[in-house]
Amino acid sequence: MMNTPLRCYFFLVVTFLHHTSIAMDCGSHQSGEKRKVSEGFIRRNKIVLLGDSITQMSFSAALSGWGAHLADIYQRRCDVFNRGMSGYNTDWYLRYLETDQGRYDVFDSMTVNGGVNDDGVSDVKLVTIFFGANDASCSKLNPRHHVSIPQFKKNLQKLVSLCRKHYGRKVRIILITPPPVHHDSRLKYQIERYGNKATGKLERTLDLSSEYAAAVEAVATDFLLPCLNVWQLMQDTMPGEGEKWSEYLSDGLHLSSEGNIFLGESLKEMVHEVYPEIAVTACPHTGYTGNSSSKGGLALGSERGVGPWHDQIDHLQAEKSFEATSGTSCPKKRSL
Repeated sequence: MMNTPLRCYFFLVVTFLHHTSIAMDCGSHQSGEKRKVSEGFIRRNKIVLLGDSITQMSFSAALSGWGAHLADIYQRRCDVFNRGMSGYNTDWYLRYLETDQGRYDVFDSMTVNGGVNDDGVSDVKLVTIFFGANDASCSKLNPRHHVSIPQFKKNLQKLVSLCRKHYGRKVRIILITPPPVHHDSRLKYQIERYGNKATGKLERTLDLSSEYAAAVEAVATDFLLPCLNVWQLMQDTMPGEGEKWSEYLSDGLHLSSEGNIFLGESLKEMVHEVYPEIAVTACPHTGYTGNSSSKGGLALGSERGVGPWHDQIDHLQAEKSFEATSGTSCPKKRSL
């Protein structure tokens, strides 16, 4: 027979394990219930922006960033994730994606909750791939950033394939060309930045950026994807002498406030044209995309967005206004 202290100890251990087992069972049951219920809710969709500094800076409030422009359009419908990496060319970006951190940051974290279903659909509804500003550096003056055109095209092809692999084969993708380079502005920037050490030589030129813009278009054609050729659009919008299109650039390469607004609006128009099922139609009275009169495309899962708008809530019977968010009336299958 056990002595009293040992028997007490044994009883405490058994009691602890018993309660731990119950807690674990309850926890697993509750998490299972949460998973079951969450499948009935509308998860916020995602838009992912891949690129270099022009993408990283696209959330800049001071520069009216084009990424912030998209976030404004998709209020309560899509979360916009900025995965731009300043100074990166396509070689470096792919190397980042080969790391555990990069793969999680750009891909796995976007689908960790919903995954990709059997139809090749995930919560990621749109991806922009915007490279070339660094890749197009002169091979002699800036070999550090330069990526040859054949390699650049292969890298873009791999990025498209990786997006389809991780976000779903039906994910919508828009390729964006590098913008034009304004020579006088680049030389002025050199002097302002480096003073007497400025070389006076252009490591990025209008001609080089043209070749890389054409390469982006070629890859888009191969994959039957839309391409936003900002290199051409910016110059076509402000033609003639004086190169007024330079107003779209802050330093001859990166986007100014005007350039960001131009790109944001151009993207919005392209989405309406090529992917109307994820476009947002603004309120006809205010032109605003963040109120109850705005409408989201069918593939966003809900025309009205997440949660009732404030003017749809009856303050005397508020609970009825929120009945639709209980999970019972929401679609359980993700929309394309």
